[in-house]
Order: sequence, then C-alpha cells, then structure tokens
Amino acid sequence: MFEVRHCTDVARAGEIHAFTQSIFGALDIDPPSSVLKETVADFAERLRDEICFVIEDHGTLVASIFCALDGDALYIGRLAVAPVHRRHGFASLLVEAAKAEALRRGARRMTLGARIMLPGNVSLFRRHGFVVVREACHPGFTQPTSYDMELMLAG
Repeated sequence: MFEVRHCTDVARAGEIHAFTQSIFGALDIDPPSSVLKETVADFAERLRDEICFVIEDHGTLVASIFCALDGDALYIGRLAVAPVHRRHGFASLLVEAAKAEALRRGARRMTLGARIMLPGNVSLFRRHGFVVVREACHPGFTQPTSYDMELMLAG
C-alpha cells in the first residue's frame, strides 16, 4: 500500500529536485517548464516555506507535489510522477492530499497552472473538479500555452 507523506526534510531537497527535474525535463512542451531553471537551493527553500507531499515505493521517491498558500487559495504545482508509476492513481492521491491540506488550513479554493500541451494533466485536474478560469500565454508566445485552473472548496 502506498502512502502519501508530508515531507519537510530539507536534506531531501537534492533528491526531490533531481526527481522533479527528470520528470519535467522529459516533457515535450514549449517553452520548457520553469522548474528546469530551479536549483537544489530553490527546492530546499520550497521545503521550508511550502507544503510538499511525497509517495515512495520501498524508500524510492515515485511521486511528489508542492503546495503554497496564496491568499485564500492553496496553489499546487510541481506535480511529478515517475513514468513507471503513471496511471496507477498516484497523481490523484497527491491532489487529494493537497485538497485535504487546503481544507485543513481554511483555504476557500485551490489553484494551479496546467499546460495546454498536456491534455492528460488537464483531464486529471478536471476529474478533481478544477475548471479553467483563464488561458495564459508564456512570454514570447501569441497563442495560449497554459490554463489557470481553480477548484472552489466547500466551507
């Protein structure tokens, strides 16, 4: 049985950074994800200042997500699942953990950015109740490259 765990161990910044970089680096998206510009120090800061959930398989990291409070919302991002563990519900487990955390902290909504070029990700978030609230263009692009998505929370 896989378990979602809250991770606050800054000593794991290098591991989580390398894992996330490998997942996002393999994505065929233009422009590439900004996570690829982040350093181990950036991830250490995230582990100190944000909420990180991980899933492991016998001590090996297989999925992770970061969450950050932003006003009345909990923003989720950096969702990464190892390719061999995709389509097994790990992303959903992490989104549900983030949702529970948002409710625990009294957030009224959850927000995220999803790349239009990754329709599987958009579908995942839609299944969890997120809706597109606007299209956005990355700098230098004239057509939308991502969706801002939102989930209103009960309460």
